[in-house]
Amino acid sequence: MNNTFVFSAKAGLAVAALLVATSAFAQQPPGPDAVFNAWDKNKDGALSKQEFSDGWALARDELAVQRLHQEFQRRDANKSGRIEADEYAKLAIVQRAGKSAPALSAFDKNKDGGLDFPEYLDFVRTGMKALQATPAPAPAARK
Repeated sequence: MNNTFVFSAKAGLAVAALLVATSAFAQQPPGPDAVFNAWDKNKDGALSKQEFSDGWALARDELAVQRLHQEFQRRDANKSGRIEADEYAKLAIVQRAGKSAPALSAFDKNKDGGLDFPEYLDFVRTGMKALQATPAPAPAARK
């Protein structure tokens, strides 16, 4: 069986639309040819399943980082470019963890009293892993 992905115009437009929103392509929206060429790592004129999978994963990850950056900017109430202690306490991950939430200082690598965006990304990655590892609470018994 051939593992080459047939890159249709419809698929190309869908991928290009996704990539328009990503940071790597934010300056100049790519056309389908640009997306195809970026993903065709061995430059053989075809996308293998692995090349498509890798390209799709990269686009998905870049979109997630862009969305996290937008969330970071929304949570930075005083627009300092950092999430400070009062803003940190209001983050959903921190509130859900309650008393077991790590202190802001655990992620403040440069010790400036707040989380810049890379530190915030580290916090979110760590927090999401911890939440996924925590078993969901049992449903309340009905009376």
